[in-house]
Amino acid sequence: MSHSLLRDLPLLELLALEACLRLGSLARAADELSVTPSAISHRIRQLERTLGIALLERRGRGVVPSAAAAACQEALSARVAAFRAATQSLRDTAQHQLHIDVTPVLGVAWLTGRLAALRRLLDLPRLRVEMSTNRLPGAPIDPRTDIIIELVADATAAGMRPLFAARLGAYAAAGSALAAPVSAEALQGQALLRQTSADWADWCEAAFGHCPPLHYAVTLDDPLSALEACLAGTGPALLNTLAAAPYVASGQLRALHPADIDAGVYGIALTERGQLKPLARRAVEALVALAAEGR
Repeated sequence: MSHSLLRDLPLLELLALEACLRLGSLARAADELSVTPSAISHRIRQLERTLGIALLERRGRGVVPSAAAAACQEALSARVAAFRAATQSLRDTAQHQLHIDVTPVLGVAWLTGRLAALRRLLDLPRLRVEMSTNRLPGAPIDPRTDIIIELVADATAAGMRPLFAARLGAYAAAGSALAAPVSAEALQGQALLRQTSADWADWCEAAFGHCPPLHYAVTLDDPLSALEACLAGTGPALLNTLAAAPYVASGQLRALHPADIDAGVYGIALTERGQLKPLARRAVEALVALAAEGR
């Protein structure tokens, strides 16, 4: 293994020395660095042993630099100031950026439209939100993620805060010949779009009290693909009512029946990374409030 100068760089000791040189006091340096004066003394002695030279001389209750320390004081102070400025820049960036991993339906149909309100509630008009809309239950968490929002059976049991319930209803493209409310017999004659997370049998039980024999045109594992296929007129589909609502309002989709069924609950939680980030904690509270207000 090659020798690394960075590995041996005595950062804590150099910070202690710079503070002592600038403030002229071990006690004031300790107060600035939030340690004890004895800890400052220990760091200075350690640095002197490492370098093999004296760095400070006591004068009354304070300290003054040795000739060697005085020669490098200006350069050391400049580098510490640059280090602090870079640290503050990183902190500012972190406090104006969020990464949210969300389910496809909720990301497209709800969260995207609430980002402006989220910025207002957080009083961060320049907040940058990186949103991944491919969250699947139980999938590994991207290490960059601060907040996850996913569909679960029970948010509390999953260690999440509930946002709102998810419901599934039956929909068809606006040009479909199916009458509404659709009958079980009419549905039998249709080539239905099947989604792995949505069971037509459960919906039929809720709507008709029984499930007739059904015919499926295609099976899809992505709720957004099911929505797109339904919009294209491929066949009736069970869709998340939240995702379907804007297309019903615009006249592109029609609800086939007033019945809908439970599809779980959308839950929100902080990742391990997000738990360390005050902004992420505030954002969770803001999103829960937006969901509660129906905004």
